[in-house]
Amino acid sequence: MDRRTIRDVAATVAAGAGVLLLADLSLGWHEVKVATAGIVDISATSSGWSGLGLVAGLLTIGMLVYMIRPLRHKGSIDIVQAAVAAVLGLAVFGFATAAALTGSASIKAPEAAVEIGATMWPAYVAIALGAVVAGGVVTAFALVMRGVTAPSRVIHTSG
Repeated sequence: MDRRTIRDVAATVAAGAGVLLLADLSLGWHEVKVATAGIVDISATSSGWSGLGLVAGLLTIGMLVYMIRPLRHKGSIDIVQAAVAAVLGLAVFGFATAAALTGSASIKAPEAAVEIGATMWPAYVAIALGAVVAGGVVTAFALVMRGVTAPSRVIHTSG
């Protein structure tokens, strides 16, 4: 595999993980349960689209839009484009991780006997997807820094 192919695969993997992260943000990340004297049990969840997760989602959308730019402009990828995508990807990872580890869900319940909060599996999946996004864009950026800027060749067939 040549460097251009590796760069394109890394960018594609980062974009795919970004799209999956956007979907993951809609799942329940944090759950809280309240039990009152064994009579009433209340449970609520919050999605990743709250607090720092909202910032992670908006950064992901911005990164995806910015990564599409070279496709529309049929030119080579310059260092600035790759650097901006890398910075956005690293920010996505940072904010997704912070949202997963610090987020919460809440219930207003008078005289609550027991309140238990938990982080659910989609929050941990978001951390992994954020790491894949960051790894992909940083790999693509490193290859652009090494001089891999020309677009991949496309084979046109007539038929």
